[in-house]
Amino acid sequence: MPTYRRVQDIDHEIGPGGALSLAVTSADVRLTATAGASALVRATFEIGAASDQEADEAFETLRLSVHAADGTLAVDEPNGHRGLGGAISRLLAGRTAELYGVEVEAPAGCRLEVRVVSSDVQASGFNGSQHVQSVSGDLRLIDAGGDLDVDSVSGDVSLRAIAPVSLTMNNVSGDLSAQAPTFEHLRIQSVSGDVSVDGELSAATPHAVDTVSGDFRLASGSGITVAVRGMSTDIHSALPHRLEGRADRRRLVLGDGAVSVVFNSMSGDLAVTRSRQRPGPTEASVASALAAATNADERSEILGALERGEIDVDEAMRRLGDRA
Repeated sequence: MPTYRRVQDIDHEIGPGGALSLAVTSADVRLTATAGASALVRATFEIGAASDQEADEAFETLRLSVHAADGTLAVDEPNGHRGLGGAISRLLAGRTAELYGVEVEAPAGCRLEVRVVSSDVQASGFNGSQHVQSVSGDLRLIDAGGDLDVDSVSGDVSLRAIAPVSLTMNNVSGDLSAQAPTFEHLRIQSVSGDVSVDGELSAATPHAVDTVSGDFRLASGSGITVAVRGMSTDIHSALPHRLEGRADRRRLVLGDGAVSVVFNSMSGDLAVTRSRQRPGPTEASVASALAAATNADERSEILGALERGEIDVDEAMRRLGDRA
């Protein structure tokens, strides 16, 4: 049976701060932010049929449902063709058909809601409110910013932000890798996936990461207190630190400890490293600056604080600069 390709184009102006909703199954989704005011959706279908006419008839039953209003656009699969039920009905009709892929262009600051099943999703350049629900598929958020709310089951999530973000995430059986200049708010719950966070954490609000068996890797700057709740959790830090408490009530303190992070886990480990986004001075450079300092008492004071974990290398270099 030959295969025919059919394309559905949807174009609706929602405005820079409008709302776009998309819900599909078994189709790769690519969303790209634009500076315009319109939301453009292109859905591509692959239809197995005996003729062009039969393919056209099938296409009419498969077209996505469109609900457009002032400032909003909602695109969904038509009733009766969602998931397994729709696949069976199409097979019984003597043809095969599938939604092959969806490409979206929408205003960068729009309110974005995406719900997918068995689909990989990539969204680039959005900086407004974004809510993504994914079952059985990987999610990539590139050049992102703004408020992100992610629910993921059986899929990896990768976030690469170029602006401050607030991230709320619930994850089952998948790894999370999140990188941003600043996390204004961080709230992550993961069952069996590992969590990796790289970026500065705002001191204005507490942050929390919960896992059952997943590890938590935090790459950030100075001034963090991580309260660790976990009997079987190992703690590692590549940065100068203090470790307080014992058993299931421990605190890892870096610098002044101004940023508050809570890590709850049954068996996951914690590792703290320097952010790859801001390498900063090395301990060797601090040693060189200390050697160049002329006041022995001041050198001893700074070096002692660094060794005790009361300050990190950034703060040591700052103090050396102040006293130069």
